[in-house]
Amino acid sequence: MGTCDPHSYTDLEHGKIKHIELQLFVDFKRKALKGEAVLDFHKGGDGVLDLDTRNLKIDAIYTRDGQPMNWEMGPEEGFMGQKLRIHRPVGTKSLIIRYGTEPQSSALQWLEPQQTAGGTYPFLFSQCQPIHARSMVPLQDTPLVRFTYKANLMVPKHLNAIMSAAPGQDGPGPTKDSKTIQFDMPQPIPSYLLALAVGDIASADLSPRSKVYAEPATLDAAVYEFGEIESMMVAAEDIFGPYPWERFDFAVMPPSFPYGGMENPRLTFLTPTLLAGDRSLANVLTHELAHSWTGNLVTNATMDDFWLNEGFTVWAERRILEKLEGEETFSLEAALGRNSLKQEIERFGEDSPFTCLKNDLKGINPDDVYSQVPYEKGFLFVKLAEQTIGREEFDQFVKRYMNRFRFMSISTETFESYFRHCFPEASETIDLDLWFRGTGLPDNAPVFESEKLNAILALAKAFSEDATCELGLLDQLNATETQVFLSELPQKLTENHCRVLEEKLNLKESGNAEILCLWYGIAIYSGYHSVLDAVSSFLKKFGRMKFLKPLFKALHETATTKELAADLFDTYGASYHPIARGGLENILKGSAQAS
Repeated sequence: MGTCDPHSYTDLEHGKIKHIELQLFVDFKRKALKGEAVLDFHKGGDGVLDLDTRNLKIDAIYTRDGQPMNWEMGPEEGFMGQKLRIHRPVGTKSLIIRYGTEPQSSALQWLEPQQTAGGTYPFLFSQCQPIHARSMVPLQDTPLVRFTYKANLMVPKHLNAIMSAAPGQDGPGPTKDSKTIQFDMPQPIPSYLLALAVGDIASADLSPRSKVYAEPATLDAAVYEFGEIESMMVAAEDIFGPYPWERFDFAVMPPSFPYGGMENPRLTFLTPTLLAGDRSLANVLTHELAHSWTGNLVTNATMDDFWLNEGFTVWAERRILEKLEGEETFSLEAALGRNSLKQEIERFGEDSPFTCLKNDLKGINPDDVYSQVPYEKGFLFVKLAEQTIGREEFDQFVKRYMNRFRFMSISTETFESYFRHCFPEASETIDLDLWFRGTGLPDNAPVFESEKLNAILALAKAFSEDATCELGLLDQLNATETQVFLSELPQKLTENHCRVLEEKLNLKESGNAEILCLWYGIAIYSGYHSVLDAVSSFLKKFGRMKFLKPLFKALHETATTKELAADLFDTYGASYHPIARGGLENILKGSAQAS
């Protein structure tokens, strides 16, 4: 016997959780969840059962009929947390764990009113990917275990609660100042997709099967920004088949949410940095929608196989955008992705194992090596497979693949075996082993071209050499094209180059966070210090890691702003999510794995 996931204490031979029932009181004063978790297993068992925990206080464990169980906590082991070992009586099919979370739970962020958009009420949200669910619930924290769940959240009466489940139903609470909101998740999910949020949350319907949640202060902006969700869903269904989760609701989170989006089924979480005012960043929602099939329906077995979630999802996202906006958009997005992949490979090194699609992360915190490699190298593999096999036949394969492994968690090896069975000749042409286990980027990776892309690349090259060159094309670029242009410029430019860029692209007035992050990075490395007040405001406003990491890295690596990087982290670090803070601490310490 032994564990099947390098990031979990779970031994599947001891049994697998089938269903969880949660009864949790949300205590904003103590910054803790307190209550019970009922774990039901597929079949009865006895003897040792190991669960994953981190920063949890276990009070008691007993059977459904009230019989106490013996248990002990293992030693703390860094990011792995603590093993909870339970000794079960013969035939145990269910157990009840009475427990509470600690304020430092890495899955939970407790926001003071001033940290929210509205500024009046506190807010709580969870982020369980990759291995943080264990700090919210004692469970088998591995994608190899999927479960349905029901939950009763007891919250202050004036607040609302939402979960990655069917929309909640309000009921009376245990006190006159509280209420209980009941949730039911009928489809089995892995632990990292368990999600909740509590706060001053309003909602609006966008279609018969989609609702957006947000703080009242940002709801109208969210309704406009994502108003085209139904057309996205129809385009996705053309590729994958019928939507499998009944509803696609999503929530715009407070500014400290660390990711662009999190694909919690039935309730995707989104960063407010997407609210650009012109729908130019709505493609992130397309990415999370695509996860409804690639990731949520068919899931990576462990974090060693993360590319199966993300590579397929980036491919699907771009196929949806191509259907909605044309081939030009596909090529431009692919070009941006290739640039980010190039930077990641340079950061890790061409021969680094962290540039492989199939990883071996035993003993390594997956948060520490999070990168664009599984996303963009994974995308290039999927696109190469499509090109080699032919689009029509590959699309049929994707539908068969989704149906074959529906609501299952699979490894790279399982995918490889299935792909080789379906396409033996194409497997040899592509060289699956090189793509999955080789470092760097294979020579047969697809290259994307378009007339507009070529013109943008030529303009970036010309401007890099001469700031006085003809820049008329800049007036014709949309937001994505502007990102491509900025991403192709050298890291360091002259002061005159920076001044021209700022003026020509009207960067002082831009509301697009993606464009601003690229611009601020160039300006910092170039010593264009007139932007530093704007950078400080940006880092105060947003907690998305995609922006925090490159900007803090630029500030830290530039001699004239290194001290500012430390000062800004001291000032704003407490408002960032624990996952983001950890990454920034690595950067400020000069960690080779920090991005």
